[in-house]
Amino acid sequence: MTDSETPIDLTKRTEPLGLSEISRAFRLGRTAAQRWHLPQKQKLAGGKPLREVPLLHEIAAKIGVELDPEMVGGSRPRYPVEVVLALGKALGYLDSKGKYVEEQEGTSRRWLPKHPTIDPETGRRRVYINHLTKALGVSDSAIPTALHRGSFPEPDGTDEMSRIFWWVPTANRELKKRNCPERF
Repeated sequence: MTDSETPIDLTKRTEPLGLSEISRAFRLGRTAAQRWHLPQKQKLAGGKPLREVPLLHEIAAKIGVELDPEMVGGSRPRYPVEVVLALGKALGYLDSKGKYVEEQEGTSRRWLPKHPTIDPETGRRRVYINHLTKALGVSDSAIPTALHRGSFPEPDGTDEMSRIFWWVPTANRELKKRNCPERF
């Protein structure tokens, strides 16, 4: 494995990362980081509105990191490690300690993270449908069906990939209400 193929451990990194390094840290193709670096040019699936601010810039603002226009502009943009860590934790590529999550769940554009993600702005943990279905021991369609029928709490929000989520306290209240011993 060459240096350009070796995964990057962001917990040990101190210098800013280029787009190729960001993709390598999350074990993705370079186009993923390129998409996060630029404003969207076409609508997301499902008719969602365009993201006017690039995702990496949005994350930086949420965590209070001012990006140097010289560093993120031009043909070789570089982003501070703390921004890349926050992005990875928010999207579910990294766990709460900043380590790469080996197994991802799902293969669609909006795959569901294996572990709860971390909201970059508040630092609060977010759980998704797959976490709740596993804890409740129900099928993948049970929660969407319950949401449609109004028999499950509305999601607390949507994340950076437009995936619905519940804050951990909301999820834990619902698990307790349904006599489920598991908690997040």
